[in-house]
Amino acid sequence: MSILINRDGLSFLTYNPATKEVGRLKSYDFQENVAEEELHEYIKKYLAEQGVTDQSYSDVRLCIANNLSTFVPEPLFDENKRATYLEDHADIRKHDFVSFDNVSSTDAVNVYIPYVNVNNMFLEMFGSFSYVHASSLLLDILSKKAADIEKNNPYWVVHIQHSLTYFFVFTNGQLAFYNTFSWQNETDLLYYALAVAKNNKIDLNKATLWLSGRISPRDETHQLLSNYVNTTHFLMTSKALKTSNVKLLHPHHHNLLLELHACEL
Repeated sequence: MSILINRDGLSFLTYNPATKEVGRLKSYDFQENVAEEELHEYIKKYLAEQGVTDQSYSDVRLCIANNLSTFVPEPLFDENKRATYLEDHADIRKHDFVSFDNVSSTDAVNVYIPYVNVNNMFLEMFGSFSYVHASSLLLDILSKKAADIEKNNPYWVVHIQHSLTYFFVFTNGQLAFYNTFSWQNETDLLYYALAVAKNNKIDLNKATLWLSGRISPRDETHQLLSNYVNTTHFLMTSKALKTSNVKLLHPHHHNLLLELHACEL
C-alpha cells in the first residue's frame, strides 16, 4: 500500500505485488488545513472509514508532502549537522525530528522534517513501514526521466499538491534550483512561476514547463500559465502499475502515489 499525506488531505492506493494491478485508489481533501498536532487523528479516522486498518500489507510506504525540506549536495552533507541545513528554510523547534533521504539517482540528500505523530501512528497501525519526502520522490522521478524529457536543454517542472507547489529547474540534466511555495489561487501560482523563471534566467519561449499533480489540461491554472509559457507538457508516470481497475482520467494527478511503490530511497 502507498499513502500520500499533507495537511490538506491524503490519498492512498493498494495493489497486488505479483500482478501490479491497482485495487483501490482513493483521495480525500480535508475541509481545512489541519494543524500538525492533529494530523494523525484525521488520517487515522479516514483510513479506518475506508477499511484500510483492517487489512494486512506486505509493504507500506508513506510519502510526506510539506514545505519543510531542502536539498544538500551529497559530498557536503554531514548527518550530525542536518538540522542546520533547514535553518534558512523552516522554523525548527527543539523537539523537531530531522530526517533525510539519499536520492540515489542524483548526488543530492534531501533534509526534511517529517510528521512524527503520523509516523508513530503508522508504526502502531502497520508495524514496519518506510517513508520518504515528496520532493525526494519527485527528484528521483525527474532524474530518471531526464533522458526522456530533454536532458541537454534547460527545463523546469512544477508539481501541485493541494496548497503546495514544488518547483524544479534542471540544466544539462542536473538539478539547478528547487523550492516549495504555498499558494491560494492561480494568480499566486503564476507569480511564483514567473519569479522562478526570472531568477533562473528561463526563456519562457524556449524552455518547456512540465506539469504534474493537481492541474488538468485547459483548466484555469493551466490556461493562465500557458498565457506566459510557450510550451507546457504534462509529466506522465512510468506505467509500472496497471490502473485499468480504477480508470484514472488524469493519471498525472497521482504521479507521486503511482511511483511510490518503486522508490528505492
